[in-house]
Amino acid sequence: MIDSEDYGLDNLPYGIISDASGRKRPAVAFADRVIDLDALVGANVLDEESLRGAETLNPFLARGPSAWSGVRGRLQQLLGAPAGADERSAVAAAGLARDAVTMHLPIAIGDYVDFYSSLEHATNLGKMFRPDGEPLMPNWRYIPIGYHGRASTIVASGSDVARPRGQLKPGDAPPTFAPSRALDFELELAFITGDGPVAGGRIEPEFARDATFGVALLNDWSARD
Repeated sequence: MIDSEDYGLDNLPYGIISDASGRKRPAVAFADRVIDLDALVGANVLDEESLRGAETLNPFLARGPSAWSGVRGRLQQLLGAPAGADERSAVAAAGLARDAVTMHLPIAIGDYVDFYSSLEHATNLGKMFRPDGEPLMPNWRYIPIGYHGRASTIVASGSDVARPRGQLKPGDAPPTFAPSRALDFELELAFITGDGPVAGGRIEPEFARDATFGVALLNDWSARD
């Protein structure tokens, strides 16, 4: 259960909402409400046109860390101590009840990289795949193991997820096509990044914070059979 106290000036998570009109736009959660950022830009109290009429956060992500921190600082000012009657009125008009909006996947996700970063998880999985051998591959302790996942299957919380189907071969019997009987659930921490480097470039570790827009929880499902 999420309490309204979870969302204060130090925690303003972004999302994409729609109301009864069906129009999608950016918002942040604050206290027991959501704040319509499109409305704040339209009221001329928030200066960030990438949030105006946007159906995903991608245009805002492309603006980079200086824009992210600038909007965050301005929102903290508006929601904490608005300067005058016009700002107070704009913030009040932009506030919507949580149960009056629908949440949508906030980002058009172009790529998804899954890092194999937990020793315990890597060991347990290695025992499954190599029951008679060494669970950890020799390079696991020396480099971050990352591989591409299926970005097209990332959906918003609460979406229905179909159990995957595939070929199964129990023992010496012929293969069959059936639902997975060994579905693995992993709770992971997802890092949302802005635009990456040009092709062939890289982000040095000391600049990783500047490339990170925020974090989310990701429920990663895998068929292990």
